[in-house]
Amino acid sequence: MQDRPVDIYALRALLALAIGGLSIVGVGIARTEALPETYHLPPPPPPQYDLTISDDGQAFEFSGRVDFGLTEALRGLVASNPKIKRITLESKGGYIAEARGVVTVLRSNEIATHVHGYCASACALICAGGAMRSLSSEGQIGFHRYALGHGQNFGMIDPEVEMQRDLAIYRAQSVDEQFVQRLATLPKTPMWYPDHAKLRAVGLVTLP
Repeated sequence: MQDRPVDIYALRALLALAIGGLSIVGVGIARTEALPETYHLPPPPPPQYDLTISDDGQAFEFSGRVDFGLTEALRGLVASNPKIKRITLESKGGYIAEARGVVTVLRSNEIATHVHGYCASACALICAGGAMRSLSSEGQIGFHRYALGHGQNFGMIDPEVEMQRDLAIYRAQSVDEQFVQRLATLPKTPMWYPDHAKLRAVGLVTLP
């Protein structure tokens, strides 16, 4: 029987396919090796506040920024220490949404608030959320109007709407309506610090 002639063109095609396949595998391996390692998000920054229990065990103590995580931290501390019914405040303010969360914890657990030194902006709202509210002789409570900083734009956030939400909290805490309306007309700066007699007269401070 005569041998079948070899088709040189077919051999060339098969060889080209083989080389092409090896090239694809090689590129695939190279790309796999070139892929970056799994990206890990950096850990969140530590909270810019202190939340502890007083040395005598009679009060929670908060100082620093009204920062993310404060509500959950306070909720956990209250759950572990349900007999403590007072919190002291020392803060220049912070995130108003977090302050609202703290108010919810205070009201649901009937916790009183006490301003020892300086409490302004978001901290003032926390103070108002106390079941009873007191102020040391050196204490100051500061108020101002909400506004976005220059060049800031947070989409659906409307400072006026946010302000109205918090004025409703002051009303719910039986603060005088004329005082609440005054808060709505304040400028962003400077901060307003009513004197102690005024704060007591309008019901923001309820204890001597």
